[in-house]
Amino acid sequence: MSKNTKNYTHASVRTHEESKCNCGDMCACHYTGRSSKTIIKSGVTLFSALLISGSILAAADMMSGFRRTVSQPATSESSMRAFIKSNPKLIADTMENYYRAQQKKQAEAQKPKAADPKLVNEIMNDKTNYSLGNPNGKYVIIEFFDYQCGWCKRTNEGISKAIAEGKAPNVRWILIDTPIFGEKSEMISHYVLAAGKQGKFAQMHEAVSKLKGTIDETALIEAAKAIKLDTKKLKADANSKEIADKLVANKKYTEALQIGGVPMLIVDGMINPGALIGEKLEAAIKASNAKK
Repeated sequence: MSKNTKNYTHASVRTHEESKCNCGDMCACHYTGRSSKTIIKSGVTLFSALLISGSILAAADMMSGFRRTVSQPATSESSMRAFIKSNPKLIADTMENYYRAQQKKQAEAQKPKAADPKLVNEIMNDKTNYSLGNPNGKYVIIEFFDYQCGWCKRTNEGISKAIAEGKAPNVRWILIDTPIFGEKSEMISHYVLAAGKQGKFAQMHEAVSKLKGTIDETALIEAAKAIKLDTKKLKADANSKEIADKLVANKKYTEALQIGGVPMLIVDGMINPGALIGEKLEAAIKASNAKK
C-alpha cells in the first residue's frame, strides 16, 4: 500500500456555529450568510481601521461632496470625527452597501458550475468506477468522498436512504473514493475497493460507512467477515497493484476537477461543493424524478 498519501487542505474550514450552512466543520461550500448585526458590527470595525490608517479622509471628501483645492490644507482628524458623528446613518449605509456587494460577489462565485462534460462522460463510462442505485439512471450523481469524513458519511447515508426507500429511482450514484485524510483513509479505500473483486463493493461500502470511531484493519476484517468475504483474498487484493492503480486514477479525476476537499459532488453535470444533505438533497431527488 502506498505511503505517499498527499494531505489536501480543505476548501473551507469553519466551525458549525460560524457557518450555519449545515455542512459541518470540514465542508467545502463557503457559506456567506451574515446577519444585519454582523454586517453593521463588521462595518464599524472596518470603518475604524480606515480612520486609523487615514484612508477615511478621502472617503469623507467624496461623501460630503467637498472639493479641496490645491491651496487648501488637508482636512484634520478632528473635523473628520465631527463629520462621522454628524453623519452616522451615512456611515452605516455605506458599510451596509459595501458588505451587500461583497455578499453578492461571493454568492455568484459559489453558484454551481458546469463540470467539463468530457470528464463527466469519462467518469460515467469508466467501468472501474462503482455505482449504486439505478445503473441506467438518467440523473447522475458523482461523489468524491473519504470514509473518515463525517459529512461524507451524512451525504452517503442520505443518498443511500433515498435509494433504498424508492424515492430516487432515476438516480445513478457513482462513488469515487478519494482518500485525502492520510494513510488510514488510503488503507480503508484499498479494502473497500478490494471487496469489489468479490462482487461485494456495495455491501462493504455500506458496512464501512456505518462503522463508528476509529477504523483500523481489525475493524475492516470484522466488517468483511460479517458480509461473508474471503478475508485472505481480500487482504491480497487490498495490497495489489490493481487497487493502487485505481486510486491513482481517482486522484487524476480530483486534480482535473481541482478538488481540494470532500465531500464534492457533480450533480447532473453541475459541480456542487459541500455535503448533499437536507434541502439540497431533497431538491436533487425532486429534480431526478422530473428528469426524463
